[in-house]
Amino acid sequence: MPVRRGERFICGRRILVPEALVGTVLGLAAADEVFGYTREDMFATLVCTIEVHRGPVHYGAVLNLRGPEAGTLWALWRDGAEPSAVIEIPDCPAGREVDEPCSEFEGHPGGHSWELSDPPRIATTFPFPLRTWM
Repeated sequence: MPVRRGERFICGRRILVPEALVGTVLGLAAADEVFGYTREDMFATLVCTIEVHRGPVHYGAVLNLRGPEAGTLWALWRDGAEPSAVIEIPDCPAGREVDEPCSEFEGHPGGHSWELSDPPRIATTFPFPLRTWM
């Protein structure tokens, strides 16, 4: 696929959600007593969707919380390591008044989601053995 000059891309780094993080995510989500969350609500693969960056820290949405002002649980990981931290961050307010709101977190670096494209090729392969959730 040819890349157009000036095109901007997401980082695209990918990693599987480690089993050790599932309990942390569901524990944080359990604070919301209105909605019940299960493993099936979580993303099994994290994708760093912020604009291409030099830093070794990546952000991937792991669970979209329900409700208009709920935010999202994001997992953080460093190159060469499994995700070990999860934080709740409000959603980016940009574009809420139009049909295409930004799908990133509030205060994210780089462009908004509608300004970015997927990279021309996957940024990395999974550095850890593939697991199936049952």
